[in-house]
Amino acid sequence: MQAVALTPIAQPVEKGLSLERRTLCRFEVQNGAMCSPQLTVVGQIPDVSSGGLMFRYVASRDRSTETSVLSITLTNGTFQLDGIPFKVAWDIEMPQSFSYGPISIRHCGVEFGDLTDAQKLGLRHFIQ
Repeated sequence: MQAVALTPIAQPVEKGLSLERRTLCRFEVQNGAMCSPQLTVVGQIPDVSSGGLMFRYVASRDRSTETSVLSITLTNGTFQLDGIPFKVAWDIEMPQSFSYGPISIRHCGVEFGDLTDAQKLGLRHFIQ
């Protein structure tokens, strides 16, 4: 197995968001990485760290901000990690994006809860 150099991505502060509060380095995710925090929501993951991730999703109604669990999946079927506890750190509508009536594009940042050793290992594998 060959070592891969990971390059942290830049952390621009978007309009409407407070100052960057993330303490862990974020890494760009390969295409096809998806998460599902609820059975009715599937989102694309642009970046992840050992402490949380950000995902984009199409929303037709407000999501619950209660603590829950999510799954991380690669669409090519080579990776799946289920039952990851999380809480929502922020969830905002992207005003410049597509919007049609009650349907909009949202960005959501989540903080992972207490992970099992197997989940930590799986997450480490996903990041690499």
